[in-house]
Amino acid sequence: MKIFIDGSFYKGTGIGRYYSNLLKLIADETDWEIYTTVPILFKEDWLSEFGKYSNVRPVFIKQGRFNLRDLYYTSKVVKELEKNGCKVFWFPHVNLPFYVPKNTIVTVHDLRPLTAWWDRNILKKYLFLLFLKKAVEKSRFIVVPSKATRDELLKKFPQVKEKVKVIYNFLSPEFVHKCSQKTEPIIKEDYILFVGNRKRHKNLRNLILAYSLIKDEINCKLVIAGSKDKGKKVDEIDKLIEEKGLSDYVIQIISPSDEVIISLYQHAKLFVFPSFYEGFGYPPLEALACGCPVITSNIPVLREILGDEIAVFDPRSVDEISSSIREALSKQNVSTRFESLLYDKLAMLYLNVIQCSGE
Repeated sequence: MKIFIDGSFYKGTGIGRYYSNLLKLIADETDWEIYTTVPILFKEDWLSEFGKYSNVRPVFIKQGRFNLRDLYYTSKVVKELEKNGCKVFWFPHVNLPFYVPKNTIVTVHDLRPLTAWWDRNILKKYLFLLFLKKAVEKSRFIVVPSKATRDELLKKFPQVKEKVKVIYNFLSPEFVHKCSQKTEPIIKEDYILFVGNRKRHKNLRNLILAYSLIKDEINCKLVIAGSKDKGKKVDEIDKLIEEKGLSDYVIQIISPSDEVIISLYQHAKLFVFPSFYEGFGYPPLEALACGCPVITSNIPVLREILGDEIAVFDPRSVDEISSSIREALSKQNVSTRFESLLYDKLAMLYLNVIQCSGE
């Protein structure tokens, strides 16, 4: 069978990690012919990661991730593939091209642009709703990474209930194996860790404010690992760190590799995930896979994914975040229990939805 997976968001995002994991799963578990679009900017990275797969056929494209030209070009690619016998088309996002093939699968990771009380950009909300509506109406199946996301989606679009499949995200076996290999510490001092981007919903601001209250007491640096917001002249997080006099206490690692992230997880005293909103949430799972103690915000999706053993806090309360950090560091029995979402079972679910779509 010939299938297509859109790789427009390859590299540097949660969707990019989802795409990579999905592509590896299908390439490892089947002999299907897999076609995928990849931004030419990341050609070398992609070939380094996927060049070993003989059943994966990349189509390198000049476009970025989201403009009218992108949608037009992707339409041409999928039309041509459909003519040549491609059976299933998977888009790991809602930005569908102008032409949508019949057997299309869409992944809706979350509805953050619609629910984001911290973002008042009406145009952004309108455009997201426009694309989301098209995606759920035109697709044959809609994959969501959690029951929490499913419930949010069905409040908006109850008519698509039969299309929706809850299939949890997973850590690739390759990543989990790397987590089991001991690494040398990159940072010699004790530290607590945050991994993620700097978008408002990640709530990095409140974590920094909470850390500023207890930095001398806990005797740990704060390590921030992830990407910076592009296109901003002034980085608000950098500005806050300077305003609070934390330049000597906060270590920033920008766009780290998997190897660096794994080392940071393995040697951190505590991983803190203060997010206001997630559709799934990879970093806490990654931290647990590396044996790192974890505390998170008390949002429903993280309770669903991580279970009840993980200590939680109200992400809106700076005082509660700081007291949770203090308490977790003082305990010897903070949970590091990692129950991998069973790869074999999830692989079967992913492959099954493709097979059903291709029938």
